[in-house]
Amino acid sequence: MKEISEKERLLAAICGGKEIDRPPVICPGGMMNAAVTEVVAKIRGNHNVSKDDMVEAAKKMHELTGFENYGVPFCMTAEAEPFGVRIDFGDKNREPVITDYNERPLSEIMSDYNDGYLTAFRIPVVLDAIAELKNDSIPVIGNIMGAVSTATSVVDPLRLFKLMRKNPGEAYDFIEFINDKLASYAAEMVRRGADLIVVSDPTATGEILGKVNFEKFAVPMFKKLVSEVHSLNSMIIIHICGDTTNILESLNLIGADAYSFDSIVNIKNVKKKINAKTMGNVNTQLLQDGPVERIITLTDNCIKSGSDILAPACGLGMSTPIKNLKAMTDCVKGE
Repeated sequence: MKEISEKERLLAAICGGKEIDRPPVICPGGMMNAAVTEVVAKIRGNHNVSKDDMVEAAKKMHELTGFENYGVPFCMTAEAEPFGVRIDFGDKNREPVITDYNERPLSEIMSDYNDGYLTAFRIPVVLDAIAELKNDSIPVIGNIMGAVSTATSVVDPLRLFKLMRKNPGEAYDFIEFINDKLASYAAEMVRRGADLIVVSDPTATGEILGKVNFEKFAVPMFKKLVSEVHSLNSMIIIHICGDTTNILESLNLIGADAYSFDSIVNIKNVKKKINAKTMGNVNTQLLQDGPVERIITLTDNCIKSGSDILAPACGLGMSTPIKNLKAMTDCVKGE
């Protein structure tokens, strides 16, 4: 078989049309990132804040771990930052976190927002990093938090969950307001050079929302993101955390090109029920703690289960060692 690039392999694994030698092995970034402490230790600045350090971290992740992609950003907070929250930007040992929610009424947050999302705070930093990482052989992934998770980063999650029960219309309007900004962000990522978009929405799960609210509040938002990305002839992967048993069929309403699953999910069962490619799902606790032999066994099991794209099952701990990640990527590559 003619040798293909990492970009060609990943895109072919998602959309078909070209024979590939094996599944690609990636770690997209965002909540599923491999910019662990050992990878970023020698970077001078904060890879979550500085464009140059973000680009350097993405390249080091690819070089040191064997994952076949670049992906930015490396956190779950950039999307919420323009909406009046406070953030601890983390460091080489800690990922960024929201420290203070916006406590204003939702109607005021929406009505008083000055529409400049793509030029606010770290959004342009991420976009500039994507533009600099753009290349012909290594896929560049733009990472976005989904609307429900972003909304519950802007305001206290309990506040929004109560509103979903008591005033679902107001909750829906707020989540849709957030989602419209995210859709424009995804589109701009593609325009700047992202080869595909990965959306992670850890709050929008069947376990947290239930099937009814997942279809009411999450599915329409995902569909808008998918439509926006597809309109630019690009592709989109959606990561769903936790046990998806009660929402598997609901995923077919969304139209994403591929879905990523947590380690609790049986990929063989998933492939019988969804009309899309699958990504996953090597246990992240095992990747952090080892042993290497068990990582290799589990990675091989994921391949045999039919994962179209191999990836960690969820977010990696910052203390995950490079050697453990290499055990996974080398196994997929047959090295």
